[in-house]
Amino acid sequence: MKRISDTIGAQQPRHLWKQRTVKAAVLSAFAGSLALNPAWAAEAEKVVESQEAQTAETAENNDGSKKTEDTQAQESSLGSVTVTANRRKESAQKIATPITVLKGKDLLDQGIGRSAQEVFNYVPNATAVGQQHGRPRWWIRGIGAGQQQLDLASPIGFYQDEVYISNASATGFPLFDLERVEVLRGPQGTKYGKNTTGGAVNIISQKPSLKEGKNDDYIKADYGTFNDKVLQGGFNVPLIEDRLGARISVYQEDIDGRFNNIFNGTKDGGLQDGAIRGQLLGKISDDAEALLNVHYRKYKTDGTILNTNSYAANGVLRGGYAPSTGYNDVSTNADNWSNTSQTGANLNLKWNVGKLAFTSITGFEGFKNESLSDNDNTPLELSRQHVDSETRQVSQEFRITSPREDQWNWLAGVHLFRENIDSATQTGKLPAAQVANASTAGSGASVTYNDSVLKHETTSFSLFGNTTYNWTEEFATSAGLSWSRERKEYDLNRRGSTGVGSYSSLGRWWESYTGGFSPAGTLTSGTFSVSDSATWDRWSYDFTPEYKLSPTDRVFFKYAHGIKSGGFNTAATNLAAVNQVKPEQLDSYELGYKSEWLAGRLNFNATAFYYDYQDVQVNVVGFNALAGSTVSYLQNVNKAKTYGLELELQALPTNDWFINGSVGLLSTKYEDAEILNNGGNFNGNRLVRAPNVTANLLTNYTFHVDNGAKVVVGGDARFLSKQYYFVTPQGVDSNGVYRSALEQGAFTIVNARISYVTPGNKYTVTAYANNLFDKHYLQHSTPSYSAAQGVFGDNLYQGAVRTVGVSFAAAF
Repeated sequence: MKRISDTIGAQQPRHLWKQRTVKAAVLSAFAGSLALNPAWAAEAEKVVESQEAQTAETAENNDGSKKTEDTQAQESSLGSVTVTANRRKESAQKIATPITVLKGKDLLDQGIGRSAQEVFNYVPNATAVGQQHGRPRWWIRGIGAGQQQLDLASPIGFYQDEVYISNASATGFPLFDLERVEVLRGPQGTKYGKNTTGGAVNIISQKPSLKEGKNDDYIKADYGTFNDKVLQGGFNVPLIEDRLGARISVYQEDIDGRFNNIFNGTKDGGLQDGAIRGQLLGKISDDAEALLNVHYRKYKTDGTILNTNSYAANGVLRGGYAPSTGYNDVSTNADNWSNTSQTGANLNLKWNVGKLAFTSITGFEGFKNESLSDNDNTPLELSRQHVDSETRQVSQEFRITSPREDQWNWLAGVHLFRENIDSATQTGKLPAAQVANASTAGSGASVTYNDSVLKHETTSFSLFGNTTYNWTEEFATSAGLSWSRERKEYDLNRRGSTGVGSYSSLGRWWESYTGGFSPAGTLTSGTFSVSDSATWDRWSYDFTPEYKLSPTDRVFFKYAHGIKSGGFNTAATNLAAVNQVKPEQLDSYELGYKSEWLAGRLNFNATAFYYDYQDVQVNVVGFNALAGSTVSYLQNVNKAKTYGLELELQALPTNDWFINGSVGLLSTKYEDAEILNNGGNFNGNRLVRAPNVTANLLTNYTFHVDNGAKVVVGGDARFLSKQYYFVTPQGVDSNGVYRSALEQGAFTIVNARISYVTPGNKYTVTAYANNLFDKHYLQHSTPSYSAAQGVFGDNLYQGAVRTVGVSFAAAF
């Protein structure tokens, strides 16, 4: 069996024919061993013979046969996916970086996008979690940030239409009307302006068209379990032919609560999530264009989604209260709601001067959130919380790029960034006897109140560049360098009550407390004021040699040194927890292989990597001898090590059967990990949300109907082995208690769907089932266990249950 590359003919060297024959035989055996399709090899043989005949015909008649060849290739191969991961348009298979690409149409067809973190379900060695649709937390190869602080950026850089988004909560913008999503693994600092130590997520919206009749307009409606209603669409508005066009994209979801609030009898966990994006694309000249993007989101939640557990034999959590073990049960007495708005705009200018391409990206993102929550997650009146926060960021990037086709090519850029944060947080314990729907048993008689006011500012300036030299047609080397200066400064003022006071308005308790506050000056006091600032200069760099074994096979090695900015523990509740953390440093070593097989019917990629991770920023809970109490720290851990392997496969066994799968293997370990002030040691613990094995499989099969319609049957499965949600404790804690709620054992989630597509792909009706087998698992948890304080359990966030639904989509 022969293998086809970009060109096949009698003129090609004999050693290439031999190489392809051997590789095809190996692949045929490999396919058989995986039991993918017994007829795969025969199918590929037919395609090879067909394309060989077409190639010979093309040599005789270039005009007519060329069109036939292109059509055949499109119908019988995976095709090429164009990305801009390296800040240029390139094929994803040809860039020397591990990357996962999700095309916008695939996201739409598979129902992905209600929550932004869903994209990581298709990325090896990657996990993500968010509470409902808010604040995704991203991890790639064990690199991520679980801290809740607004001012502590993630080491996974998030870029919305080329604009870096700092506030992790703002990265929860729903995914709709997209061209594609790119997920890059490993440090990317020499091509991106900020915080890409662990990788980068690029969200690219569908752009306006300057042509009449472009058929990428659509509308889609979903209806499913819990009265889940989703409506979305994207519409071009051509204004001046070939010169000016607009596109309007909309999204709206409303879903009822899933959780049974046993104490107050409500259905909790409902939400409303709506967004709109308007874009205006103008072609200023043949060499210049401008794209304006304005977007807005309104996101609301209603009711709690957190329950508690108990490790005690009698099932009691605290104060005589025993929580329900029901998967969909919660029990709270305080109000739980959130109201979030997000407003943004960016202007992208591109123009060509000779062979050089200039790009300017100006961005603004504003984010506001107000929320009320039952802080103890029980019907006891112990603690409730009010948060009112706002972040504003402005950024500017300039970039110059040379042609990728030149023997020596390069890019250079500068990134400027400023963010301001204003946040006020109040926690309180109201008089239980006066609060409606409160359980007075176990609540206690004292009244408490604490408030924290934070002002934080970040400014940064980055210079970055990357260059590639093609020594031969087969061998090239790339090198990059980035320098950044970042300054952070903050003021934090906190007051803690003495436990004696009153509230003039229980309905607005957070602004109506009257009473005394504990004096400042001691480490254990909840009253203190602190201000601090720091400036960090950082260098990032990488070096990548790559070699083309053949036109469709290439290998690369990449060494990269990445830096993630430092910060402060602005969530401190006493002076003992006030702390500054140094920037993280990561040295990454990757060996990669990318290939296309069977006339473009199969892509196979493999990446092995090793991480030397230093000054890791972690959040741990430990005993502070100076304060005489347990303190939550944001601190650095000296070292961690990570090893891994990623295997990715895309296949088209027949023209109607598509397979996409990946396997990620990961080994992580903290080294030299000491909690501050003799708080303990957790050497050997694994990195957070770093399962040893991740596996993803997606498949679709198309059945053709006589009238030209199609029936598409598909599904996907995601396997995660055991993972821990916190750096410590993992398993049994220092008191001999097995904290099972702080980890999740191995589990698999399966989704299924079937679609009917009318002739011409105009209308699509889909029935779907997510979490088909109704697997129960912990999505997230937070620690609260403290035997000394009479608390014998932790807080639980249960994963999604099985949901079913139907959708209708129209393309026009």
